Amino acid sequence: MHPTYQKTLSRVADFLSKNDDFLLIAHDHPDGDTIGSALALYLFLSKMAKKVFLVCASPVPEAFGFLSGRLSFQQDFLFGDYQSVVLVDNGDLKRTGFSDRLKKYRRQKKTIINIDHHPQNDIWKLANLNLVSHQVSSTAEIVYELLTRLNKSLIDPDIATALLVGLYTDTGGFQHPTTDRQCLLVAAKLLSLGAKLKLISENLSGRRSFAMLKLWGIALKNIKTNKELGIMTSVITQKNIIAAGAAEDDLAGVVNMMSATPEAGIAMLMYETSDGNIRGSLRTDSDKHDVSILASCLGGGGHKRASGFSIKGRLVVKDGGVEIE
Repeated sequence: MHPTYQKTLSRVADFLSKNDDFLLIAHDHPDGDTIGSALALYLFLSKMAKKVFLVCASPVPEAFGFLSGRLSFQQDFLFGDYQSVVLVDNGDLKRTGFSDRLKKYRRQKKTIINIDHHPQNDIWKLANLNLVSHQVSSTAEIVYELLTRLNKSLIDPDIATALLVGLYTDTGGFQHPTTDRQCLLVAAKLLSLGAKLKLISENLSGRRSFAMLKLWGIALKNIKTNKELGIMTSVITQKNIIAAGAAEDDLAGVVNMMSATPEAGIAMLMYETSDGNIRGSLRTDSDKHDVSILASCLGGGGHKRASGFSIKGRLVVKDGGVEIE
């Protein structure tokens, strides 16, 4: 790792050791990396007898119900109760779900720590400390190194499992190109600390409800391919979700399946959320494309191979095409 990163790692570890109350924020519409990383940090700091509050603007998907401490996530908080905020895997300020309050918090000269593996974004100017690396598979890798620096003996099987969830989900079950030597080395260390890989794979990859399968069938049926541009798209409306008896979280994994097909240079899934937004997920398995550029044009962001965005509106299917209103 770069010397600047190592210096920041030491500063963050020192800050967490010397201070006593923390607000941890996972990003909205949470995935396994933000859930696992934030939860691991919450459980670890709690073992250090710190006052810790864990929040996510969106509910944690039921698929992560096997994680110890999952019910610790709250969806709101009293702003003045905490001296320090730790943002875990948020990507950008909008994705925290609390952007206005965080800006106010910074004006009060309280400490904001950003732990992430996304490209530089608007959080960087807001945060006092940016513990960020683009060289790792997941934020969970960074949190593992931070906890090891603090006190490795406090990493119990529950914490190790939460961190392994972050690695597992952000690498697509250790199948994405981000699954490098360092990622597998960290995974091996977590397994030696009691992480339950079988439990993770059974819950996140091995189980598919009937409602989920129905929704996936609709998403796959709705696929359109532009062969000239090499883009494969699919759309899901709220009516589709309700008709399947499913939830928005049941769409997790669809876009990865789409991107694995030879015809998809870029795969994009757009779906309506219950709060009147359209969320887009972008994936590519090709070194020729950078989906974060497309996502940024739509107010989102992410990584070269995996990005997303959210816009106000609804999807209207007309004459075999789709419009956004």
